[in-house]
Amino acid sequence: IQHRLFRTDRASHRLSLQKSQVVNNAKKKEPQTNIPPKLWGHLIPPMPVVTSTIYRHYAKGPPAKSWSLTFDLAVAILSDFLKRSSNKTVEDLQQLSTIKGAPVPSDMKRRKVFIPNDYRVRASNHLGCLFNAEDEELIGWDWKSDKKGANELKGEWMISKKTINNIKNNDDIDVSDSSGAKKAVLPLKNKRTIFYLHGGAYYLGSYSLYRSLLARLAKLSDSQTFAINYRLAPQHPFPVAVEDALAAYLYMVDPPEGIEPIDPKSIVIAGDSAGGGLTFSLLLTLRDAGLPLPGGAMTLSPWIDLTHSFDSIINNISTDFLPPMGFKHVLSDAQDYTLLPPLTKRTSQASMGSFPDDDLDRFQFYAANRTLKLPLVSPVFDKKSLHGLPKLLIQTGTAERLHDESVYAALLASNTFSSSSSTTDTRKNNNDNEKNQQLQQPTDVILEMYVDQPHVFQILLPTRPSTCAIKRLANFVRDVTTVNDNDKEKLNKEEQSVLKVQTISPRGKVTETKQELLKEFKDGSKWADWQNRLARKTLRERLEEVEAAVVKIKNEDPPHDPHQPHHSPQPSISLSSKAPS
Repeated sequence: IQHRLFRTDRASHRLSLQKSQVVNNAKKKEPQTNIPPKLWGHLIPPMPVVTSTIYRHYAKGPPAKSWSLTFDLAVAILSDFLKRSSNKTVEDLQQLSTIKGAPVPSDMKRRKVFIPNDYRVRASNHLGCLFNAEDEELIGWDWKSDKKGANELKGEWMISKKTINNIKNNDDIDVSDSSGAKKAVLPLKNKRTIFYLHGGAYYLGSYSLYRSLLARLAKLSDSQTFAINYRLAPQHPFPVAVEDALAAYLYMVDPPEGIEPIDPKSIVIAGDSAGGGLTFSLLLTLRDAGLPLPGGAMTLSPWIDLTHSFDSIINNISTDFLPPMGFKHVLSDAQDYTLLPPLTKRTSQASMGSFPDDDLDRFQFYAANRTLKLPLVSPVFDKKSLHGLPKLLIQTGTAERLHDESVYAALLASNTFSSSSSTTDTRKNNNDNEKNQQLQQPTDVILEMYVDQPHVFQILLPTRPSTCAIKRLANFVRDVTTVNDNDKEKLNKEEQSVLKVQTISPRGKVTETKQELLKEFKDGSKWADWQNRLARKTLRERLEEVEAAVVKIKNEDPPHDPHQPHHSPQPSISLSSKAPS
């Protein structure tokens, strides 16, 4: 139209163009590709935090004995950032964690994909079969309809360019271009694959923040990586993150026409923090739905107990950056759970897995209080004791607040100790006795405990422990995806125990410490205490205990070494999304 006006009346066109530019400049909103100016200041650490940390480091010593000043400052700054974040809304923090990510390393090839919504539908059908009417009542909203208005499920493949150049005679490599350079059509078939689920307490983060880690894992393990941006709470609470993870897994093993499927046994599912918890939830879903299991799984500081019942939640407050009283933010539309699609049918109030504290505000952004003991929310409550899963590698820091739940999961899955609530799921009519027996087989577990390391230390700074941990992750990927069936049978005969425990010092020295760990549980009292804490039926008791403990720690207790006995009370804590009523 403007060109026609220009041909008929140049002068009037100039005038109308000038006017339109003024109007458009006033109304036009640029796309959100950069961090909003109002949030830039939030990223700058206050100088008093830096100076006070330096003084305390040299005057009183670091919270953990082996911490350098640089590491001490990093933990202090991150802890302060999370504390100050309580003055921002959920939406503000989601912007900070999703708008900008790490660049794609120059030596990596990447391909972005959008997974068809049909895979969400398929995942919803599988997942829905695992919930009965009581479970749906506990969940409390129509999660199956959420996919209709949600953004597409976005993922990203990455592989090393060196790996591509080393591949010969592969149908996935196209050398027909004029330059003669090899081009990869990702994903590559017959290639080991790391399927990564990012952390962020289920309400923050994106795969773009993990490109550096994934690039290192891909190169060290000679694999390709696949990561997704699953839907985030509180706008999209449980169970849609599990639905997205399952949809992506189905996309890999049974892709659309024209894409080569990936052998499940060549896949290793991985995740950190909430992504580690989501990894466990996905494994439980695959197991209970009768879907093919991956070759293995590895978790970095997994968050698998959203009731926070274990001792380390309190004992390691001084040596971790997780907020003492949990993640809290200024109220906004994101926390208005009445906006979620309501259930079309409502049944009587369910009791399985629920807490009676209906007058308490919601603890977690991810799930309602009454759902926190559902196994797909908190996998430590799995009715089958985490048995029947592929080989697991669990990495945890001895100084992190989620340390005990990693130890508990390793001991439970390997059948070193049993859960008092471990029973066969009677809600499913399954007459296949051989299959039931297979599901109850203990899981092979490698538990790696890194001395003095806080939550997700693998991605904080390039230290000796983090470098060692990443190399061991890559070695695990190679180990569980390269052996054939005969080799696996040989390895199973050679391994006398399904549990392997290793402690890694701050200098990277590896020591076999299974017997030392088991000595702590020799008389059975510690395991019984953990079982009793998990079985408590009230969240109010947990919250009251932790409030008292936090006050005591702040006012009386100095920073302590997590390896020394700590005699403060041992209550649990909930990383709550709102203050209790």
